[in-house]
Amino acid sequence: MTKRNKVICLTFIVLFVGLIGFNQATIKELAPSVAKAATVTYTASANLNVRTGPSTANKIITTVKQGTKLTVMGKEANGWLKVSLKGQTGYVSSQYVKISNSSATKIYTASANLNVRTGPSTANKIITTVSQGTKLKVIGKEANGWLKVSIKGQTGYVNSKYVKVSNPSSDAIQVVAKPESIPVLVNKKNKLPENYVPKDLVYTTIPFTFIEKTEKRKMRSEAAVAISELFAESKRQGISLLGVSAYRSHATQVALFDYYVKRDGYAKAITYSALPGTSEHETGLAIDVTGGNGKCAAEDCFGGTKEAKWLQAHAADHGFIIRYPKGKESVTGYKYEPWHLRYVGKPIAQTIMGHEITLEEYYSTKAVQN
Repeated sequence: MTKRNKVICLTFIVLFVGLIGFNQATIKELAPSVAKAATVTYTASANLNVRTGPSTANKIITTVKQGTKLTVMGKEANGWLKVSLKGQTGYVSSQYVKISNSSATKIYTASANLNVRTGPSTANKIITTVSQGTKLKVIGKEANGWLKVSIKGQTGYVNSKYVKVSNPSSDAIQVVAKPESIPVLVNKKNKLPENYVPKDLVYTTIPFTFIEKTEKRKMRSEAAVAISELFAESKRQGISLLGVSAYRSHATQVALFDYYVKRDGYAKAITYSALPGTSEHETGLAIDVTGGNGKCAAEDCFGGTKEAKWLQAHAADHGFIIRYPKGKESVTGYKYEPWHLRYVGKPIAQTIMGHEITLEEYYSTKAVQN
């Protein structure tokens, strides 16, 4: 090899090594940076299928229960979310999940109507009064029985006796201990045990808007006797009533709630239909009724009818309450339903209807507290 060729080869080697260094050290710097996809935790708001792709045409990988936490990767696309669960990746419909509360800030709930004051003492002026169920952001720790709170941009103090922590762990749905109890509280925060079926279900003897002999005619034995007496008394007073729907099995409630979600979306469905396990119809103690002409069955137009007025005045005489009264939506979680009767027994019914309160308020103090 000539001297000139050696120089050329040496030069080529140097350039080649330099290019390798350029590729390894510099290309990263010049290439566009790719940020890692942000992950967000969502909670399944109903039993939910995880599929191989973003469509119901794709195969089901697994089915997760309501309340299951899912790690979402990326943004929603055409109503579907890509999720990671136990090492598997799949897709879920965004209609049936909601973002989990990951905030470390303590949120308290007023357990009664509550005065917010300018200082930590009843001697201080009242800034505002909040209703039972109002969420309050607590600033700092409790001191001498008082908590500093922030609400709607205002800062004040409340008595710690009348608030309770409502962080996700304590704000979760609780399973009721005695589902067979006649005055059992079943609502959005208190659910029946999984696949609970009342042991004393019987067919009622009242007329319904339909002729088929289905589960919707059933109630628990004590409630069935009471509804028969209520219907008989209404008839004596010239008021004609029909049953619309009484007992509803867990499986039926699952199907019904899923139908409403598909039709109206989760956010709207939850305002008028109960999550499976939280429906009073599953207790066998509730019944929807309407007038004898069958019109306005479970519809807003039933309110204001002579039949609705009669029920308001006489339901408690037979152990029933109007479970979701007007003006109590923030307490019960449901809009006014003058057709929804719930059997609790005469003494409790007369107390609730006589004081114009709800079953929730019956189980806790209603008075405004300092």
